Amino acid sequence: MEYIITHDCINDNNLVFKLPIKNQNENYINFYKILYSNKNITLKYILMKLNFTSFTIKQDSHRYKVVINKNDEFIKHIENIEKKILSSINNTINKKIVYNLTNDIHSKPYLYSFLHHPNLERFYIKISGVWESDSSVGLVYKFYYNTSTENLSNIIC
Repeated sequence: MEYIITHDCINDNNLVFKLPIKNQNENYINFYKILYSNKNITLKYILMKLNFTSFTIKQDSHRYKVVINKNDEFIKHIENIEKKILSSINNTINKKIVYNLTNDIHSKPYLYSFLHHPNLERFYIKISGVWESDSSVGLVYKFYYNTSTENLSNIIC
């Protein structure tokens, strides 16, 4: 089962970082697994629905690309969540913060590419942790498309 959190439910007091492990990516030193825990549930990662209101889906060859308006209001919510998470862990490790999620959203020409026309009701971001290098920290995330057709497979906060 997956538990989908909405952006307004994320409270930085509920963020828990596990002890660091050696990062599998040789560019980084450590990986901090993120847990999200409140009085009702503990999650192994944050899965958040992407609620962009201003976007287009462009067909290019055999791909469908989601192009978001860079002024979409939901981008501000994503930026705030990234800041909350990285500021929370940086209270302990005190390194330069790299906002790679925010930078990717603003710099890439499209957000995601699909083989078939997507149903954006099933489009999420999965935040699994934080990477640490010698001098900086950043978010480990990926965009996630749930192909399940089972309506009861997800619970929304």
